[in-house]
Amino acid sequence: MDFLEQAKGLMPALHERWVFPEEQTKPGLRYMGKGDSFTLDFGTHLVGYFQIRFETDREPDSPLKIIFRFAEVPCELEIDVDQKNYRGSLSSTWFQQETVNMDNPTELLCLHRRYSFRYVQVIFPGNTHYQVRYVNSACRAVSSADEAAVLPLPREFAAKDPLLAEIDEISVRTLRDCMQAVFEDGPKRDRRLWLGDLFLQAKANYVTFKKNSLVLRCLYLFAGLPHSDGCMSSAVYCEPTLSGQAWILHDYAMLFIGTLADYYEETGDLNVLKELWPTAFHQAEIVANSLNEEGHVPENLYFIDWCESLDKSAAAQGLSIAMMKRGVWLAELLGAENELKQLKCWIARLSAGARDFYDKDLRIFRGRSGQISVASQMWMILAGVLDLQENNRVLDAMADCSDAVSTVTPYAMHFYVEALIACGRMQEAIHLVKRYWGGMARQQADCFWEVYVPDNPEASPYGDKRINSYCHAWSCTPTYFIRRFFVPFLQD
Repeated sequence: MDFLEQAKGLMPALHERWVFPEEQTKPGLRYMGKGDSFTLDFGTHLVGYFQIRFETDREPDSPLKIIFRFAEVPCELEIDVDQKNYRGSLSSTWFQQETVNMDNPTELLCLHRRYSFRYVQVIFPGNTHYQVRYVNSACRAVSSADEAAVLPLPREFAAKDPLLAEIDEISVRTLRDCMQAVFEDGPKRDRRLWLGDLFLQAKANYVTFKKNSLVLRCLYLFAGLPHSDGCMSSAVYCEPTLSGQAWILHDYAMLFIGTLADYYEETGDLNVLKELWPTAFHQAEIVANSLNEEGHVPENLYFIDWCESLDKSAAAQGLSIAMMKRGVWLAELLGAENELKQLKCWIARLSAGARDFYDKDLRIFRGRSGQISVASQMWMILAGVLDLQENNRVLDAMADCSDAVSTVTPYAMHFYVEALIACGRMQEAIHLVKRYWGGMARQQADCFWEVYVPDNPEASPYGDKRINSYCHAWSCTPTYFIRRFFVPFLQD
């Protein structure tokens, strides 16, 4: 099976719409020259192609030099044009900036690179014998998501809980702008397909845009670009050439099983399940072969969260069990008896190893170092290592632990919400979504962010918050919780 050819055949068409800047941010009728600038506000987050037109006060006798700077949030414009005040670890070329020399300053200028932005700063650094005046501008916004496919929330629900309705709206916008030729992680940066993000984006897609063919395209891309040992690439680059990410992340590889299980649960497509099952099963096999004598996974091969101080050992163990259990469900559907037997054997070994992390006195899970963290509890709960009553005791114990290490990303927070729902604590799950994602909404977020630490607005895994992605795929799942769980619960 040529999975890449299958993926190629599922290349989506892009929906387009024209969006214009807010009137009050246009520079008006003034003429501008060297040292002048203005900033357009398009009123919302967009992904697309920018165009602009000027007129001159006299016949131009030299090119017009313009610097365009695109920003998802205003703080990005605090970076100097020469980027000397940037202190982050990622490449500064991710800042969205373009310098153009126009031989004909009055022609319509269409920038060919796709940008992710709300704000556009226009700077005139060059000395000319003429001045220019702004005429008009627009963005041809693009997405493979069809907004007409999204059903509105029930009117009475939105009226009763406007914050949840706002969170849902921002979630849908975040997902929409990350849906391009693939489910991108962030349309500003990194603009690639990550398996962890896909796992969450697909869940949100099933309750909103229902672009299931895009999920399948992404599954085929991962299946077609494994490492030499068959382990999933953690990410796929679509540009400049189609290739797999070099990093090895066992948790992302295991999430391929969960993504495939969710896809089958949504579509009932048995043919796809049969095609991709060997690839999915091999991810479990790789993890099983990595276990040490105690039945523990190598936590250095797991991402879990950007939290720098996090002891990942218990969380990595729980995630592996949870995804293998999804594999058991698939093996039973397929009647794959040999694989089913192996999976159950591996789960038993992993589960025995998981109990090494359980503190019976405190009724809570600890990492190998003894650390207590949110990530350890949520993944062990989702793994079902303990029964429901014991899992609720774990959540109670964590609530009483003032020094528990928290999460720093909406990605990790998603699984904490899932753990609360799994334990029947729906009101707590609703409260957490309102507090965490609602915190971004209260800060006028157009889309949800890559990193959010409520008590640390400067948080960034890269050393500078301005390089963070402010429209990030792994933060879009409140719409999944709201539409699949919260609406039915609150309407009962």
